[in-house]
Amino acid sequence: MRLSAPLLKMTIKQMLIVSHLVLVVMIVLGMSYARYSSEWDRQVRYSALLAKHSLDTQVNFFSGSVAGVNYANLTMSSTKQVISSIEDILFFEVKGVSDYSKRNVHVRYLAERDLLWRNDVEAQELITVARRIEILEQRLADSANSNPVTVKKLNYLLKRNKTEYDSLLRSQELSETITLDWDKPKYQGLRYYLDQERCALHIEVPLTNANGGYIWAVIDASNLTKIRTHLIKELVLEASVALLISLLLIGWVTHWIVSPMKNLARSMDSENAYQEIDSLVELKRSDEIGQLARAYKGLLVKIENQLNILRTKSDTDPLTGLGSRNKYTRMVQPFIKRHLSKDYYVGMIVCDVDNFKAFNDLYGHTEGDNALAKVGSKIAELVRDTDLAFRYGGEEFVILCARPSGSQLDYFTERLRLEIEGLAILHGGNDPHRVITVSTGGARVRAFKPTSETDYEALQDQLFNAADKSLYLSKEQGRNCVNWKSIDA
Repeated sequence: MRLSAPLLKMTIKQMLIVSHLVLVVMIVLGMSYARYSSEWDRQVRYSALLAKHSLDTQVNFFSGSVAGVNYANLTMSSTKQVISSIEDILFFEVKGVSDYSKRNVHVRYLAERDLLWRNDVEAQELITVARRIEILEQRLADSANSNPVTVKKLNYLLKRNKTEYDSLLRSQELSETITLDWDKPKYQGLRYYLDQERCALHIEVPLTNANGGYIWAVIDASNLTKIRTHLIKELVLEASVALLISLLLIGWVTHWIVSPMKNLARSMDSENAYQEIDSLVELKRSDEIGQLARAYKGLLVKIENQLNILRTKSDTDPLTGLGSRNKYTRMVQPFIKRHLSKDYYVGMIVCDVDNFKAFNDLYGHTEGDNALAKVGSKIAELVRDTDLAFRYGGEEFVILCARPSGSQLDYFTERLRLEIEGLAILHGGNDPHRVITVSTGGARVRAFKPTSETDYEALQDQLFNAADKSLYLSKEQGRNCVNWKSIDA
């Protein structure tokens, strides 16, 4: 079989990497999609079965009520309580045909307004009840001087008919004025349907009376949406790990192919391969081994450059430009040690953007990212060259400061708080300030002469825990404030 020109131009290394990578990507994507479909269908089915189980317990009651046209049972307050107690219920409908009179029975419940009403009231029914009221009122007027027992019975019947008329009139008005957000879906197979656009799970359960009917329930599916988001994140993470492992395996296979060449293999096994690469005699050869050696040298140079780039990227938070949490882990102890040796007060400051989840809910995650970037820029602007600032995670920032006195640390944090508030980033969910603010907690260690026995890891944890407690104290005091705690080393 003849190979195409682009394939002939590819090196063995390129061929191995491209072919294996394409294969791995196809497998990972296929397996991830298959797992997503299976897991998502399972979650939807499980939620539908739970909802159906809740409805099944009411089937006999509603079937009997429909069979006997028992509107009293269907619309009484205890029935409304039973329906409203169904977890996450949005809408509930019972519809069927009575067993004896073959009359249509139709009742609805809307959770948003906590309303239960008949949806089958006809004008003739209102006329009939109104006529009964007129007759009873006439009989009551004619019986004014009759037996008190008769008058009492007539008053009771009149009151009951007026109540029925008011209920029918109210149901007719609700039927004409209420517009549902959902249309009854056409089910395929199992009687449930997930409307992902409206986050609604539709369930239908058949009634058991002779002429049949159904219960149609609409359940709030917000929890399913959260599960779906979590599932996608989990699958993306797994796919990324699989691709990373696959890339490592591809590298290993490439190494295995060139392993028979002893000098190159020996260089590959060396911990100082990059430093010693220029000493390889194979670099001076003009044949394929020389080409391979020179390609190997180029590969090592690229790897070193990439590692340097990755180190730089891992040390910088891409959103705010501040140091990353990884950089914080590496730099915090050297910073403390260096500045304590100068008799400085070392402060660890933890800042948290107030009510940031509410900000994301109100304005969206894009605006949330923009707000964090502005806060990060302001922090970078205010810190000194000798200070270190990091985005610790989410909306939380950590700043390491060293000053000759504790009061200078107090001044810095108060200025930081005011400057961030002064950015005037609108935040309608952060009452009473209505703009982006930060709560700040700080911990400072008194200047002392460190010794070789000083446990800087323990001191770091002590500082962070104290600063974190101060932060929570600021939250409890109404946010947008600063609290400090001094500790002894």
